[in-house]
Amino acid sequence: MATSQSDRNSAVSTASNQHSTIATTHKPMMSRCLLSVAIASSLLLVGCGDDNDFDVVDTVTAPATSEFVETFDASQVDTSLTISNSATPTAKCGVTIEKVSYDTKGAADEDTNATAALMLPTGDAVECQGDRPVLLYAHGTTTDKSYDFAQVGNNENPAAGEANLIAANFAAQGYIVVAPNYAGYDSSELGYHPYLVAQQQSTDMVDALESARSIIERQKRANDDNYVNIDDSGQLFIAGYSQGGYVTMATARLLESQDKTVTAIAPSSGPYALAAFGDEIFTGNVNIGASRFAPLLGIGLQEKYGNIYDKKSDIFLDKYANAQLPNELPFGELVDTGKLPNNALFQKNPSDPVLAGLKQGKVFSVLGGYDENDYLIKTGFRAAYVADTIKNPDGLWAENGNGLTAATPENNLRKALKDNDLRGYVPRMPTLICGGNQDPTVYFDTNTGSMVKLLQAAAANNPAKPLNITVLDVDKDNEAQRPGKQTFTMIGQAAMNKWDAESVRVSVQTNFSDSVTKVKADAAPQGAIAELLAFYTNYHGGLVSPACTQATREFFNQEFKRA
Repeated sequence: MATSQSDRNSAVSTASNQHSTIATTHKPMMSRCLLSVAIASSLLLVGCGDDNDFDVVDTVTAPATSEFVETFDASQVDTSLTISNSATPTAKCGVTIEKVSYDTKGAADEDTNATAALMLPTGDAVECQGDRPVLLYAHGTTTDKSYDFAQVGNNENPAAGEANLIAANFAAQGYIVVAPNYAGYDSSELGYHPYLVAQQQSTDMVDALESARSIIERQKRANDDNYVNIDDSGQLFIAGYSQGGYVTMATARLLESQDKTVTAIAPSSGPYALAAFGDEIFTGNVNIGASRFAPLLGIGLQEKYGNIYDKKSDIFLDKYANAQLPNELPFGELVDTGKLPNNALFQKNPSDPVLAGLKQGKVFSVLGGYDENDYLIKTGFRAAYVADTIKNPDGLWAENGNGLTAATPENNLRKALKDNDLRGYVPRMPTLICGGNQDPTVYFDTNTGSMVKLLQAAAANNPAKPLNITVLDVDKDNEAQRPGKQTFTMIGQAAMNKWDAESVRVSVQTNFSDSVTKVKADAAPQGAIAELLAFYTNYHGGLVSPACTQATREFFNQEFKRA
């Protein structure tokens, strides 16, 4: 059992005018966490500014509150927090988990609150003491309001799989980890989540970081047992997967605009080209998980811009017009009770002439992105969106396009997606961009591929400001079917060669291939369709996620050692 220290629970006092609340203490259950091979589990991790123009909101700097949750020693990390298909190293440190409560802003700049996990390395090893680097981690998409990254080891909480993975790969290796739950989740009072709203999500991340750092400093001065042997070194690493990959890049952009130092970033499998991705989905190539993402995105953008719809029934089929995500109920229960469709985003074979002849994506047509009657988004709303893509095409899809967002979209949803699209941002800190090219949830070529082309052009056009960017496609299994599309790309200066990049590539890709083989072999006795379903439903969350985590850890380690 993990060490219980409930007698040591103590919240940090705050000024009388603070609105931060005391976090609730939980007692995690300790048991081995295995990534599920079911589609619901794989989808929990998914996700998805007018180029470089974005609003900067002043961040919260007032002290927040924290409360002890649980402590794991190094042996407990190895036995209880390991993930079956990840190359997680043996724990060097134990991990103490605290929950941080802090003030932040919603999409409409309204005051609200949020919570985060603060993971502290503990132990006598040199890697667990002294000045430690900070990892600011952005988690992937979830529809569960109860998602709480502080519930490391508690497999009853939907965050456990991702939280365990990060605790074992980073906190147990000597990193101080700050992992926000985001506004709208856990005990946040915000009644929605500002999903992929770049300005809000990056501000939320910075608020959490500054709050955690203030707690570390105050508790250090108070000689709290959790802090007496460690301190914040000032090195800041930012990473995240899927939605978190997008949030990572948006947060790096915000911090750069504030002239704050970021040591390195590692966004993975994010929907960076949000506007182009939206166009691709609406014109027929529906992705796995679309019926989960659409309500989160539509509601969040409505709160930000106020013009996506007048009422939810303008965009969602009448029987789903009361859909609300995130929700206290698991997504499966929402489907079972008729609150949302399981997979279908659009009407199958619609009669609207604007939609006539559009292909139904070859991957998701097998998995059910369309239905004659039971689908989420109204055909008329879809047709109006598609009509604007024809009139004002995105630069990624237009013939001889520039790869950037459409210049003058007229549809309000397309305008909002353009405003939150990250194409055009050029990170100046060392960067690893990771993903897998067969991803059926966040399309690799549309998002990572489009960013790579723009970053390569930026490097060529401005050699006086060299870039330091590595791009890793963890999936080399279909290399022969992708001529001219590299699985490993380095952009900019040769400094990246100071880490053993080629060795890491081989290791990550080999581990990924082995995991794919196992997933397919387990499903093979049930037939070819079952094998295909197992591959695609596990690809994003169950296969690429741990592979990119391995690559991120190796990448950050070399940057930390070089400093």
